[in-house]
Amino acid sequence: MSEVLSDDSSESGDEEEPLYFGKRDSSGQPHGRGTQQWPKRGDRFEGHFCAGAKHGKGCFYFRDGSSLSGNFKDDSLEGVGLYTRDDGSQIISQYHDGELYGESTECSAAGNVIFKGQYKNDTRVGYCMAYDEYNAILAGNVDDSGAFSGHSIFYIYPDHIHALVGHFDDGVMVSAKAAKLDSKFTIDSKEPPPYHLLADYKGTYTYDPSSHDTIASQPLLSDPYEQAHVCVDESTIPGAGEGLFARTNLEEGQVISFYNGTRLSHKEVDNRSWELDGNTISLDDTCVLDVPKTFSDLADYTASLGHKANHSFHPNCQYDIFVHPRFGEIKCVRTLCEVNCGEELTCCYDYNHYKPDDNTADMPEWYLKDFKNSTKNSQ
Repeated sequence: MSEVLSDDSSESGDEEEPLYFGKRDSSGQPHGRGTQQWPKRGDRFEGHFCAGAKHGKGCFYFRDGSSLSGNFKDDSLEGVGLYTRDDGSQIISQYHDGELYGESTECSAAGNVIFKGQYKNDTRVGYCMAYDEYNAILAGNVDDSGAFSGHSIFYIYPDHIHALVGHFDDGVMVSAKAAKLDSKFTIDSKEPPPYHLLADYKGTYTYDPSSHDTIASQPLLSDPYEQAHVCVDESTIPGAGEGLFARTNLEEGQVISFYNGTRLSHKEVDNRSWELDGNTISLDDTCVLDVPKTFSDLADYTASLGHKANHSFHPNCQYDIFVHPRFGEIKCVRTLCEVNCGEELTCCYDYNHYKPDDNTADMPEWYLKDFKNSTKNSQ
């Protein structure tokens, strides 16, 4: 952030003398309300000056659309400053001599907190918390470079009760244990939360993203958060086999289950039979997640359970992107409404495949039949 306040150098490294418009003192120095502009850089400062220096309330407006406002003293930002990015996200921080120095809170454009902690000389220090878009939290004492590295870092799941605690390196999980916090985590926490390890989860969790051929190095190591919220049982849908059920009362918009799988290309999946595609889901334009038939039984795979959610044209859940500390970028199951304990969880599979030769529907027969029945019942 210190480069934000550098008002005498351009990106090329050449000095650029600012243009000034506004009030001046008897010696011709900027004094009172005025504006400085750096035409080459495309930046400007509007605010108060005293004897040529920025002094008092003011705001920098930068070429990229971001801005920095606060109180200035002898040309440097001092006290509380507000940095607003071009996307609307903000950092509210303490500044000293133009550098981040003290408590800082960072918010997304929607107003959600995404970081809270301390800075010193523009670097994160001490105990910090970083929130992701799913309301999960990375918390702990950062290293000398401000990264979440060390042996007592917490990944706190979206329920703010379950966690993975252990060794992380620059935010990447190296070796962690399943834990439960002694009380629900709050944003006001200023130190690592008390917790206890979960005796039923004796395995060690690592960053273990799947590949084309490997779904997980520990396929039977279950996820503690997922297991606390869902379970697998016989589906209430005739002929569907097993299904995914709520183990607790669930809130609307809650992430409750994860969909990990081997990573295949769309071409690979499109060129094989639907009989092999019962547990596939598109991750993005290039990748499809697949739980192969060899891992469809709970005796062989319990690392994630999202593939057990059955289809419905009137679902109570949806699939969404999720960045998991163990699996990396995968899909998750998120509720669309409040769900009571014991209810079956369903998602709309939204199959949208057509044969390139004649543009006829290329979908499983059961799906087409269900679609026709759903359309008929809605008429």
